[in-house]
Amino acid sequence: MSVFKGMRDARTSGGGRYLMPGKYELEVRELKTFESNAKRGRWFFVAEFDVVTYQPLSNAEGKPEYAPGDQVSWLVDMDQLSALGNIKGFAMALVEGSTEDDIDEAVMESLVATEQPGRGLRVFANAFMVKTRSDNDFTKVTWSSGPDGDEAKK
Repeated sequence: MSVFKGMRDARTSGGGRYLMPGKYELEVRELKTFESNAKRGRWFFVAEFDVVTYQPLSNAEGKPEYAPGDQVSWLVDMDQLSALGNIKGFAMALVEGSTEDDIDEAVMESLVATEQPGRGLRVFANAFMVKTRSDNDFTKVTWSSGPDGDEAKK
């Protein structure tokens, strides 16, 4: 028996480098959903990007965390109440000229499809730390379609 038995069905792990506080211009590599290996029935949405530009927050210590060409991910736990709204904000920034009414289940299914129509598109992100109800740190991300930080149209 080979030590690689089951290789065909194995999934590679994600990059694990997530957005840190700061302002970004990002280029989409891949958009996908996946089910947790540890907790069956728990789904995640992930957007994987190449960093085009990164500007750390003014109070960040040391040198920038990311350089142009680095890969980063934005992971959304679909069990969270805010998941669909957060993903909609991202999709509105990604799909030029879209409104809240334009982003529906069909649009999202097409964005995560094998064809990857979002690959190569650019989006702008503003990431900052907030406290959760249980007083834990959480990186909140707002998305825009332009460098001025204009949030997606509502």
